[in-house]
Amino acid sequence: MLSGPFPTETQPGYGVFVKERMRAVANLPGYEVQIVSPVPYFPRIPAFKRWSQWAEFPRHEVVDGLTVTRPRFFHPPKIGGYFHPRLAWGPLRRAVEQIRRTFDFDLIDAHWVYPAGVMGTMLGRQFGKPVVMTGRGEDMRCFPKNQLMGPQIRKALARGTRFIAVSGEIAGLMEENGAPSDRIRVIPNGVDCGKFRPGDPKQCRTELGLPQDVPIVVSVGDLLEAKGFHLLIEAAANLTCNGQPVHVVLVGGPGRFGRDYTREIRSLVEACGMQDRVHLAGRQPHDELWKWYSAADLFALLSSREGSPNVLMEALACGTPAIGTPVGGIAEVLADDRLGEVICERSVAAAADGLRAAFAAPRNRQQIRSILENRDWQQTALAVKSVLDDAIDSFPSECRTS
Repeated sequence: MLSGPFPTETQPGYGVFVKERMRAVANLPGYEVQIVSPVPYFPRIPAFKRWSQWAEFPRHEVVDGLTVTRPRFFHPPKIGGYFHPRLAWGPLRRAVEQIRRTFDFDLIDAHWVYPAGVMGTMLGRQFGKPVVMTGRGEDMRCFPKNQLMGPQIRKALARGTRFIAVSGEIAGLMEENGAPSDRIRVIPNGVDCGKFRPGDPKQCRTELGLPQDVPIVVSVGDLLEAKGFHLLIEAAANLTCNGQPVHVVLVGGPGRFGRDYTREIRSLVEACGMQDRVHLAGRQPHDELWKWYSAADLFALLSSREGSPNVLMEALACGTPAIGTPVGGIAEVLADDRLGEVICERSVAAAADGLRAAFAAPRNRQQIRSILENRDWQQTALAVKSVLDDAIDSFPSECRTS
């Protein structure tokens, strides 16, 4: 399996959904998985702290039973992403050659069409193996428009054996950029229903220091403009000013990519007079998020774009109803109105209306939980297995190398 984002001991939430899918596949009979996660490297220079953090990632590690190899490659700040596959190629090829001496893999499973899918097809041609690519979001929504990345993406899609899209939107974009429609399958992310389970709301609020006597809305994600926290704060202020007090909890820290939006969020909270009603919880351990979801009356995801939103699935698995914007995988998950509702547009007014409607017609939390139990990672892995098996079976024998 090939993916840039993949959890480490120091950053257990980094690409955790990739790990969960691969762990579920590895647990299927007849499957053995090894992870290759290329790591961009830049020397530890204070002015480039954001880029030098990658140097802390271990080169070899076992994460939840999965063997992970992280070949390092030089990555110049700000411009390296455009040339990521070429910069990583040498160290990546050598790492895979080393792995192949004791692990003669049958298939390459690449997560994100760029850069992993591009590198995956290069490896596929080098080693004579079929390549399955998963499109997840920005790799298909934004990168194909870039004059440097776009041609690489379209070339990779023309060479791939089979394709997985985490939403119908992403499937359409993969087809637009050259992937044959009959080779694409939509398989949304699953959820760990053991880790994410309903807790007692009062007990969770007490443990987390949250108020008991007011409706709570939780939103989880990196503090970026695209996540729509500003819309939620203003919508909650609207309700509060009109006699319907709401407490907002934002769980997340500065984004790993994109501009940090923390200062703007704090300024907005003050401008709206919501200092006592907005709780910035910071980044929380993934294993502890169930408490925050369970403490809430409602989960809100007001993003401008999403692939298959993991936090939405996690909240629902805890029995917490949700509202979300009509974008990407959000609308697909909330198409079942027993789970929540999709607001009409991404605006403060629509978000405020969505909050009012959700509080006026509370959903059945046990019913929500029951629905999500059929969408766990095991079910996802079985769907993925059928694609992987098809890729192996359909790969031309003349293209294989022993």
